Amino acid sequence: TPSINEGYEAGVKFRPVAWLDGRFALWQQTASNEARRKLNDPANDAENIGETRRRGIDLQINMRPNQQWSMWMAAALQRSRILVADATALNTQGREIDHVPHLLYNLGVDYKPTAALRLSGWVTGQSSYYLERTNSTGRFGAYTIANLSAGYQVHRNVEVEFMVRNVTDRYSEYVWWEGAQSLHAPGSPRAYFVSLNIRL
Repeated sequence: TPSINEGYEAGVKFRPVAWLDGRFALWQQTASNEARRKLNDPANDAENIGETRRRGIDLQINMRPNQQWSMWMAAALQRSRILVADATALNTQGREIDHVPHLLYNLGVDYKPTAALRLSGWVTGQSSYYLERTNSTGRFGAYTIANLSAGYQVHRNVEVEFMVRNVTDRYSEYVWWEGAQSLHAPGSPRAYFVSLNIRL
């Protein structure tokens, strides 16, 4: 049977002063019969999860104290629950849906010491998640990654940018459950990029 998805989102936008604005929201989504594609399935088959609920809180803040500095941050707290398990997986009743981290976040800062030079730094991250719906095989996948970039406007329509991703060379991974063991796909190590941006 089809899955009926219902939900709501309620929030406020705020701007207490000219250089500060943001958004705060509460949300919830339920699915009457959630299904999803099986990971690593050679037939690309799907499986039923059951009746599910996701709910969360989102916060976003932007700050621009002057022409040189701008800062921003965003965070999301979320929880998931299997309200009524599929008949073939009753041991997942009341458990969390797999691969749903409780916390997602990113924050950054931009600085323009001159009209031509732009310096940026930002951090992205998340908390760990369960690998499968019984929640019995541990939690994995947490990371915090820092990045830096510098851009220089060599011409009105031309900018050269140098970027370092994962500055601290921190290990991260995507992890999933194969049925008998956990499989780990490493994330990108420290990497350097040079780009030329041209606007016509």
